[in-house]
Amino acid sequence: MRFFLKAAMLMAALVQCKKEDATENASGGTTVVLDVHNDVLRWRYYSFEKNQEVSVENFSDDLSWDLGIRYESFRTNGGKSGKGQGAVLDLGVVNFDKVTMADVAGKTFVEDDSIMVLASMSMPPVMEKTPGSVPLEDMFQSPQGPPPHTYTPNQHVYVIRTAGGKHVKLIGLSFFNDQGEEGWFNFKFAFLD
Repeated sequence: MRFFLKAAMLMAALVQCKKEDATENASGGTTVVLDVHNDVLRWRYYSFEKNQEVSVENFSDDLSWDLGIRYESFRTNGGKSGKGQGAVLDLGVVNFDKVTMADVAGKTFVEDDSIMVLASMSMPPVMEKTPGSVPLEDMFQSPQGPPPHTYTPNQHVYVIRTAGGKHVKLIGLSFFNDQGEEGWFNFKFAFLD
């Protein structure tokens, strides 16, 4: 049902230009806004070190990316998704600004496995299994029923191990732009080491 609604929303969306916006926060984190409203069928890749989207031809054999985004689905560069050290740790609802490497010590990170994503905009929608991050699938509440949707963030702080083995704390903030249009992934991140 989740992907059927995504398909319907994408068909109804107006064509908009892509935008990436990153802002440094006073607390030391960086807030990023990525326009993913047309990316129900396409993966985009983000490098925390470069603080920007990177071009990737073969995600499974490329160490330049840390987080893959496909609308509200995600992958890290490790496990089934890549040859990097990527994985994720869900810390639950905690104070983002107070998370340090001490909160990570001794905890088990989850490498990417398989997730289900929309493969075709046909009716009925076609789903396929692909490498992705199971813990990150719940970052936003999936839409239920007809628009308008809320995509309420779960307020969990995630620690993502990057392709190179660094640690980044991340929290999903919103799935809307300033005009209230859905499909804009807003998140905050900061390096822990």
